[in-house]
Amino acid sequence: MIARRTPLVVPLVASLFLLAACESRPSKTPSVAAPQKMVVVTTMTVLGDMIQQVGGDKTDVQALVPPGGDVHTYQPTPEDIKRVSQARIVFYNGIHLEEWLDATIRSAGKPDLPIVVLAEGLPVIQEDGEPNPHLWMDVANAKTYVERIRDSLSKMDSGNAGYYSERAQSYLRQLDELDQWIQSQIVTIPPAHRKLVTFHDAFPYFAKRYGFTLIGVAVSSPGKEPSAREETRLVRRIKRERVPAIFAEAQFSPKLMEVLATDAGVRVITSLYDDSLSSSPEANSYIALMRYDVTQIVHALK
Repeated sequence: MIARRTPLVVPLVASLFLLAACESRPSKTPSVAAPQKMVVVTTMTVLGDMIQQVGGDKTDVQALVPPGGDVHTYQPTPEDIKRVSQARIVFYNGIHLEEWLDATIRSAGKPDLPIVVLAEGLPVIQEDGEPNPHLWMDVANAKTYVERIRDSLSKMDSGNAGYYSERAQSYLRQLDELDQWIQSQIVTIPPAHRKLVTFHDAFPYFAKRYGFTLIGVAVSSPGKEPSAREETRLVRRIKRERVPAIFAEAQFSPKLMEVLATDAGVRVITSLYDDSLSSSPEANSYIALMRYDVTQIVHALK
């Protein structure tokens, strides 16, 4: 009898175990999708950092020119066009710096895409009848960029306007501290040594704000090699002005500056940052870039 009843008991026990398992299994709750970030496209990593400082985790900031790239001569890729086509807003510097961007935006096929020109309307320094676009090298101009970024993000995403305002306010305080720190460092350089020779003309706004004299640049524009006559003229001026050191720039080859330094009998410092951030911590943000440059300049010219 026991042998016959065993098959009846096993299914019953198994059923009880299955029932218990079903009862103890947690019920599935519908997953809540994370809020979609606003896609923001810009040209340069320097601007990208400023936008990220304001936009925080509400934005997906994408810079078209990679770290170490030359914004002046950049050639957009099909992937860049795709990025622009997915953007809700585009920021760029302007003042003829990113002349390749207009065609990129047209190719993206979004005629109503909001576009913010961060340097528009600000006082510019003219060189040979052309405006210099490197306004962000003066921290006061960088603060104006940040205010324009805050206002534009708030307009596009009004529900998070308070968030953008708070982050911008915090970042603007950091920029005030940066500006004060730069000035405290520059005064340690003897006035007669506050002279700059750089690879290209990225430092006029920096020089004007912080009290430097621009002696010259190696190239009038990136991609344009100087003539032998131009090199000779610059070497003579470096000697005449008794410039202690000249500065190469990170996104360009230092070879030309090394030749000039040898001919002039001065040191060459490699390298300053201006148009692009670095992938290394020394200049991986706008504030880090400015601190690094100022430290290099002060140590070289004291």
